[in-house]
Order: sequence, then structure tokens, then C-alpha cells
Amino acid sequence: MLVVKGINQQEEMLTDYKEVKRKRRVNGEHSLSFYLLNTPNVKHAYHLVDKRASILDKSDEYIALGINKRGHYGKLITAPHIFFDDMMEHQYNLYNGYANFKQCMDFIFNGTGWKYINQGAFAATDFQNFGDDTRSALLQTALNRYEAEMEINYSSKTVIFKNKIGKETDAQFRYGHNLKTFEEDTDMSNFATVIRGYGKDHNEKEIMVEYVSPMAKIYGRIHQKPIRDERFKSKETLLEKCKREINDVPDTRFKVSIVSLIENGLSPLHKFGLGDYVYMLYEEADVKVKIRVIEIEDDPTDPTKAPIVELSTFKELKTASAVQAQFKQTQKQVQQLMDDGGNLNLALKRLYMNTETFADNTGVWYIDPEDKNRYVHIGAGGLDVHRGLIRVEREDGFATIIGGAIQYGFDIAGHYPPYRGINVVEDGWWLTSTHDVLDSCQFYTFEHKTRYVKLKAQIFTEEGGEVEIAMVSADSGQRVMSKVSSKQTSAPSQNDDVDLVYDLGVPNGELKSFYFRMRNKVKGKKAYARVFRVWLEG
Repeated sequence: MLVVKGINQQEEMLTDYKEVKRKRRVNGEHSLSFYLLNTPNVKHAYHLVDKRASILDKSDEYIALGINKRGHYGKLITAPHIFFDDMMEHQYNLYNGYANFKQCMDFIFNGTGWKYINQGAFAATDFQNFGDDTRSALLQTALNRYEAEMEINYSSKTVIFKNKIGKETDAQFRYGHNLKTFEEDTDMSNFATVIRGYGKDHNEKEIMVEYVSPMAKIYGRIHQKPIRDERFKSKETLLEKCKREINDVPDTRFKVSIVSLIENGLSPLHKFGLGDYVYMLYEEADVKVKIRVIEIEDDPTDPTKAPIVELSTFKELKTASAVQAQFKQTQKQVQQLMDDGGNLNLALKRLYMNTETFADNTGVWYIDPEDKNRYVHIGAGGLDVHRGLIRVEREDGFATIIGGAIQYGFDIAGHYPPYRGINVVEDGWWLTSTHDVLDSCQFYTFEHKTRYVKLKAQIFTEEGGEVEIAMVSADSGQRVMSKVSSKQTSAPSQNDDVDLVYDLGVPNGELKSFYFRMRNKVKGKKAYARVFRVWLEG
């Protein structure tokens, strides 16, 4: 049953509609569409189904944004879920700096009328110029950055965030010629059925193993780049590594009716949920692989209609457009390692469970199975940690090192006397300028031993002007490293600051310098600026 609530708040039950389609996708679209016939039975409500009317089913509310009239016979309605409509509100503010998951979601959700619950483990992430966009766009960016997934509960106006939604089930179906799919894409650019591994035993004699996937029965012998790692000392451990590394499952996604899945072995009692995992049986090779439900199309007004589901073997969650782009270029995502408090997240704990451990005459090795350059070595010479897998806490529990990066900031002292241009004048607690060309307020020098250099300041301008401050490199190029501007015409209140941030790249210890400069973009108007702190971190 569908109900319409017009913009005048009048509610009426709808009849004589057809082609009802509700589409839900993991971290993506949630919408309702239907065709409403113009008949005497619906005359009382037909006029209410118009621009921005609310459409309600038994569990959700949608906002009519797309209306396509077909003569006088009826109209096709397309309506996104009210959550996405509410999140089209603009967030005018900007966020700069590291944000844990709560800080980021507060920035996005405050004032929307929606609440959120965090049931995941997510790393603090650095954002620069994050904002000045719709809250929906900011949320999508945040989901991608934190690698989070969400569930929407309309009745409580709550969004639940998890590392992954859905559940793993034992349900399975056969994948073969009898499976009737509506759409199907397969990417086999990285597919292989054979992989070799090379190591050295305890006598320094080379060992070699070869793993042949059961999929070779179908596709023949397709070789993957071999594993060459002398830390593997036995054929057994090397073979297990080969089994884990081989890419013998094609990247596949297809849309299929539940009826077709039941005809191919799925239990008719199984109920699909968004994000669930089921097993797909390749009959020719007698191999089962996990496949995920990433989209469901159904009719909430007619439970007898079989839903259509989109299933995917992709190891990473992708939007519909990204799924299509997969067949041009493989996309990879960097997995964050820490949660909001800097603790090891669930993904990293699973990684530790699979850590490869070896012992030789130099000591004990603990190696990331996904990246041989990330390891811990303990021996008589001490402890050696590579690629950031280290956390150090003080006695009171405060983390001083996370991911190999020191968590302290290092303040930078400026030139003394202050290095100031002729167009910059000190006026009480402020530096001022009426010039429209950037001029120096101070000069800073430091050793490049952290990732970022940061500056916190306050700025405002005389009416009709626009103040701009910038970090400018001290090299011959005099390039602008970071800048920010404002048309604010009154002195900022406490904590109403702006930040300049520049990524210095991988630390190398070299001496670096920059100028702090200011101007008013409108010549003759007075610009005001003052600096609270300049420091290195990260």
C-alpha cells in the first residue's frame, strides 16, 4: 500500500499504480519509483502526487523529485528516500585536520534531524577543506575515506554505521548456463589458475611448489606472478601461501531474479538481506566462492513478486558507476589501521591472526601476508619495525606513537626580529595590510622530520574587502604552499580560527623554510591577521 502526503500535508491512499520498484544498494541508492494511472479511483489523490510530495509505504518515506507525465493517462514518479533528501542541506563550514569518526559524523549530521550510531572500528583520518557541499556528498566522501557502510532506520530516524553490513550465510546456488541473469559483467584481467612459490629450506636449498586451482578445469592453465620469498622454509607453508594469493575467482557481478536462484539450488526459505554473503557453486570445477548481495530491487506493495538482486564477487564495495569502471581499470583502496582512539581496528586484528612467522639465525620475523615490506624483526640486535606497524603507550594509556608516527606537535619559532614587509603594519594585537599583493609577515625555518607543517591564525577584513593569508615557499619558485581567505568583517571570536596545512611528503631531515604572507584582495581595504601557532606534526 502506498500513501501520498501532499505539500499541503493532506494524506490520501493511492490506488491504480503499477510498475512499483524499490531499489536499495549498499552505501548507495535507496529510492522508490512507480507509474500512477489517472483513473476515477484515484481522482481524490492524483493531484497530490506532485513535486516534493511525500510517498509512504509501510516502512519508509520518499520524496517525489522526478515526475514524468505520459499525456493524460498517468505519470511516472521517481522518489529518493527522505534521508537523502534531508541530507541535501548544505554544510557551509569547512573542516581541516584529523577527525575521528564521531567528529566527522557530528560535522555532517548536526542540524539534520537524523541521529547516528557507530558500531564499527574506524581510523582517524585527515581532511583538508572538507565542507562547503551538501551533507549527502560529504557523507559519501566520509564513507569512502573511513571504509564504512551504513543502514538507514526511518522509524527512529537513525543511521547505523558498521565496517560491513549484512551477514554471512550458508545458502548456496549453482552458477552455470541455466542461471538466467538480466545483466552480467566479468573482469578477468587479473585472473589466474596456476601460481608457483619459491623459497629456501633450512639448508639454503631452493624449494618450489606449484598450486593449480580447480578453476583450471574450466579455463586451462593461466599463470600468476610467482611468489619469491626466501623466508619460507617449508613447502607446506609456501603452498598455503600460494592458495591464499592466487586470484582464481573472476570479478563478477550480475542481476538475477530470486526465482532463478531457487531454480538453481537456493533454498526457497532463504531471505536475502542487503550486504549478505552467500555461496556460489561453479559446477564445472566443483568450487564454492563467496558472493555478496550489493543491491536489491523489489516491490514493497506486493510480497508475491520475486525480488531481483545484484550479486558481486568484488572484494571491495563499489558504487554502480565504479563497478562499470572496473572493466577499464582495477581500483584499490588503502585500509586504515586504527580506530578513533588509535587502537588496532578489527581488520588489523584479523591481519595479525594471519601473520606469517619465521625464525632463522638472525631472530624471529613477523610479516604482513599482503605486503612483504611490512614486518617486525626481533633479534639480538634489537627490534626492527617497518612500514608503521607500531603503537607505543605511556603508563597512563596515552598513545605517543601510532603507526610509527609520533603524536606530539613540534612548535616552530619564527625569525627574530620579525621578518616583515613594508606593507605590513602592527596594529595592537593584529598585523594589518591594505596592499593587494602578498607581503611577508614572518619567516620560518625547520627540519623536515614530520609529514605536515601547520599554521593556526585568525583573520578578518574591513567592509568590502577580502583578506588572504598564505604559506609561500622560500625557494626560488616562491610557490604558494597553502592559502585561505575570508570576507568576515568583524574580529573572530575565540576558536573561530583558520588553518594553513601543507603536506611536506616523506620526512628526510632536510632544512626547509617558508614565508607567512598576507594581503587584502581589494586594494585600499584593510586586512587583519594574527598567528596563534606554527608547528610540525604527523
